[in-house]
Amino acid sequence: MVIDRIELTHYRNYEKLIMEPHPGVNIFFGQNGSGKTNLLEAIHYCSLGKSHRISQDQNAVMMGKDGASCRLFLREGEFRKEIVVKLQPGEEFAKSVWIDHKKIGRLSEMMGVLRCVIFSPEDLGLVRDGPSVRRRYLDMMISQISRPYFIALQQYRSAMNQRNAILKKAKISFSRPDDMIEDFEASMTEYAEQICSARVRYIEQISESVQQIYRQISGIKDEAFKIRYHASVPWQQGTGFPMAEMLKNNREEDVRQGITGIGPQRDDLILTLNGKNMKLYASQGQTRTGALSLKLAQLYLIQQVTGDQPVLLLDDVMSELDIRRRMNLLSEIEGVQTFITCSDEGDLEAWQNYRTYEVFTQGGNGQLSVVKEGPDIQKQILREPVFE
Repeated sequence: MVIDRIELTHYRNYEKLIMEPHPGVNIFFGQNGSGKTNLLEAIHYCSLGKSHRISQDQNAVMMGKDGASCRLFLREGEFRKEIVVKLQPGEEFAKSVWIDHKKIGRLSEMMGVLRCVIFSPEDLGLVRDGPSVRRRYLDMMISQISRPYFIALQQYRSAMNQRNAILKKAKISFSRPDDMIEDFEASMTEYAEQICSARVRYIEQISESVQQIYRQISGIKDEAFKIRYHASVPWQQGTGFPMAEMLKNNREEDVRQGITGIGPQRDDLILTLNGKNMKLYASQGQTRTGALSLKLAQLYLIQQVTGDQPVLLLDDVMSELDIRRRMNLLSEIEGVQTFITCSDEGDLEAWQNYRTYEVFTQGGNGQLSVVKEGPDIQKQILREPVFE
């Protein structure tokens, strides 16, 4: 899958942008605040219907404007697709997604149309932070290759939220409708089994590639990077999923806490390096290499399961990698359409199949200019802007 064209209107600091990216590596460099990451965020919106860095969509609309839009044109072999995300602020903020000129009713219809993998500085939290960050990684990875998984997540969260609402009310009123709680627990158990089974299956599928990628990027062959799934509901495939019984047994404690204490929302992905917990012992370089390895394993999994080549987004990755790891990373992404932001275009001069853009602002408006293309083109600023 390749993005042929990107159009932004009143998006972030872009009044109007039209660009046709390179099918290989696209490098965006410029000063902080010039709008480099905004371009990657727009692609993420058209892939997953949301930003990778903000929770309030209205913040992506240019100040003083009535709305914003991100539009992508995709090519996969002979097939063409158009995706548009429209953001309209107001008293009741509205976000709508259009695929080939048809408005979709649910975000689940968007999953798999444009598959992308993003790595940003925040993703170091995959190693450093709490379980919720790693669960989000799993959910985003699996949702892009399994629409039923995405739907199961939504249904599970809905049933859990209903149960939690009853628990909180019961904590105050000292009475609870057990029949109603049991209905929600049965629904939660059904969807939790689908979620946990998929997580275990796909973690097993990427575990070997994660180790190989880590060694390739680090260049250190005797470092063993391993991952495993830790479930709050102890269970093995084919032995029955005991969550309903555990929810019933934990009901008194859950009422005291006012929240559900077990289930997929409590699970974790354990990361170890040479048998030690990376959160506690990993260095800065090991942390970054581990997080990158997880992201590239996600890319390979999507390719393996769907036969589709996802788009890779790398936000400010190179600055923290030494030259060896930088070159090893570049060898791993060969053949993948990639969008990279960096502060210095020299970070990637050794790459062969690329186009470099300077990102700058003029009158508060984000703009791009092509700097060079490929290693044989003389380095010069071509003042032929790719915006309107």
